Amino acid sequence: MRTTCGYLWWAVLVIPLWIVLILCMSWEPVMRDAWANIWWVREHPIKLGTLYESVKHSYALENPRLGQQYMLAAYMPGPYHLIVTPIVELGMFALLTTLALGRWPSVRRSDDALAGALVTALVVACTPQIGPQLFYQPFIGNYVVGLVLNLLWLVPYRLELAAPRPPRRWLAPVMFGLGVAAGLCNEHTGLAFLAMGTLAWIAHARRRGRASVWMIAGLIGLAAGYVALLTAPGQHLRYEGLADQAGIFARIAERGLAGNLRVLGVLVAAVAWMLPVIVVAVVERSTGGAPTLPRTERAVHAVFALAGVACTLSLLGSPRIGPRLYLASVALIAVGLTGWLVVQLRSTWARRVCGALAASALVYVGGRCVSIYRVVGPFGAARFDRVERAAPGTVVTLPRYPCAPSRYFLGEDLNNDSLRKWIAERRGLAAVVLEAAP
Repeated sequence: MRTTCGYLWWAVLVIPLWIVLILCMSWEPVMRDAWANIWWVREHPIKLGTLYESVKHSYALENPRLGQQYMLAAYMPGPYHLIVTPIVELGMFALLTTLALGRWPSVRRSDDALAGALVTALVVACTPQIGPQLFYQPFIGNYVVGLVLNLLWLVPYRLELAAPRPPRRWLAPVMFGLGVAAGLCNEHTGLAFLAMGTLAWIAHARRRGRASVWMIAGLIGLAAGYVALLTAPGQHLRYEGLADQAGIFARIAERGLAGNLRVLGVLVAAVAWMLPVIVVAVVERSTGGAPTLPRTERAVHAVFALAGVACTLSLLGSPRIGPRLYLASVALIAVGLTGWLVVQLRSTWARRVCGALAASALVYVGGRCVSIYRVVGPFGAARFDRVERAAPGTVVTLPRYPCAPSRYFLGEDLNNDSLRKWIAERRGLAAVVLEAAP
């Protein structure tokens, strides 16, 4: 459905979202890892040589994920973070829309704008820690940027499966390099993306009767990057060697049935918010107005949803589990659901209801984030400034954040005694204390 209204609906979706991203990122408070990262960047200005040393140091001794370097670069002085990172996150939603549609979305199509709104709303409404995921730089670097690179790697496979193109051997080195970068991003997503790419390659080979060189190169690159990530020396040193204290099966056994079910339960509770649009689609389908998806497309959408579940299952072997690790799972399930939804929603009432649900979710989440970050941002800046200006040997008393922990904000970080002690030692202070709780 190509209409001039498509431009309008895309503008209504993208411009407010862009504004919210910029505002909340500009208000991001200094907390948790940000204390150390800001001071490190000040002492080690990001240059080509510094970046290389940082990559080598992180891989050997700390966090070997590629997104770690993006995070450090985001702390550089200047507007770079506020210019680049919102575009990266908007790009994430555009890539998710592309995967759902099986083609690049068109700004002239209002139905593509609806698909973009649906997948974006499902992600922001269902991701357990959506505020920190979008605005806290360590989470952005380690999880959002990593997911974007994996999605960027996967898109050519999806497009090839939807509409085969002539052989493109020149794409092989590009996909190999992109695969290595994507594989170096996240431990709990590598296998799921590798499986999706492999299935796409097999389906393409069966259809065309021959293997695609660039597809094979991409799979080899992703596998190589993933192995390099898992075997990085830094993996054995992070969190005081926690990864070496027990094997994968030992962790699963130690967690017990109830603990493992809780890991899966977090995902079930998160995606439960997708139920309203599913109900609309089922009602629409029951009226006989929705067409039947081709078998291949049904399989593709099912694979996306199963890959999202697989990312969560991978967490069972992780030494540390938290809400921040569910972004990829929710995003992939949202892709599968959106791809199915856009075909079901043919009547005007169904499209309007789903559009209204998506708009309501985006407005609510955006409003909550803005209302919280506009308050905690100045608090964080004032606390950081007070520590910076404090004379050596003094005791610095800092106000508490006025917002409790939620899916939109991580909450007070200086309740952690170790962090307060580290800040005091780092700045030569006698102590850092928090004001008494009201």
